[in-house]
Amino acid sequence: MSTAATDAAVASQRGALERLALAHGPLERRTALLALLVSPFNEPQQHAWERACVGVALAERIGVDVALLAPATRLPVFEALLDRSRPAPLAEKRDLLEHARRVLAAAGGVRPLDRLRWLVMRHRLGEAPLSAPAAGGELPASAVPALSVFAAFLARIVPLAQADGGIGAEGWAWHERMLAPWATQDAHEARRRGVPHAEDLLPALRMLQAQSWMLRPVLLRALVDALEPPGVEGLDAQACDALRLVATLLDAPLPPTLAERYVETGWTHDAVS
Repeated sequence: MSTAATDAAVASQRGALERLALAHGPLERRTALLALLVSPFNEPQQHAWERACVGVALAERIGVDVALLAPATRLPVFEALLDRSRPAPLAEKRDLLEHARRVLAAAGGVRPLDRLRWLVMRHRLGEAPLSAPAAGGELPASAVPALSVFAAFLARIVPLAQADGGIGAEGWAWHERMLAPWATQDAHEARRRGVPHAEDLLPALRMLQAQSWMLRPVLLRALVDALEPPGVEGLDAQACDALRLVATLLDAPLPPTLAERYVETGWTHDAVS
């Protein structure tokens, strides 16, 4: 891309961010959040988004602005809009989640990355944890199977997403390296069982979320350090998004190398109007 084209793209994104920052109303926020859930070239999801936005005056402009966002900006914008929606009335948040469910399921199935986005929506909108976090900095043996299931789910996206939603050889190797400090046997068992069922994901996540605030960042770093070579430099945008979403779900800070892959919005979390 030429310098002039690059400058034009940067200017276009800057303008889109400035306009999206003004999406304070519940319908405008919902329109932008749903647009961020639509996968590129996914016509059923696009049609579901259009149906959800009937009657929203600025829907077309918002859709164009979301399309102007670079991959490194989309997830920070998504998170910022969710944070702005967190103080909203319960009925408004339920409406947002119901529309999100329809958009994500419009194509007849939910991709692993979309399932993580759905969980992050519920998490950032203020879904209460099931129990208080545990104490201590060691992963108990009872939580190792949950870590194995959760990592096996992530192996569908990290280090490389599989077109059929399965787990490739690189994914299983990453899963085994990540789990090695805790239980190699669980890694072997997970590979024998294959791709975990979708209904197993939430209980596994809940178990990990119940671990101490000291341990959860360790688990996130283990996911990154198990990459080969360690770090996120060789990952594509989907894999990076998956790891960032996990950081949100575990309430853990982003590793510096992962944070560098994103352009934050700089928005303040204004109260909903």
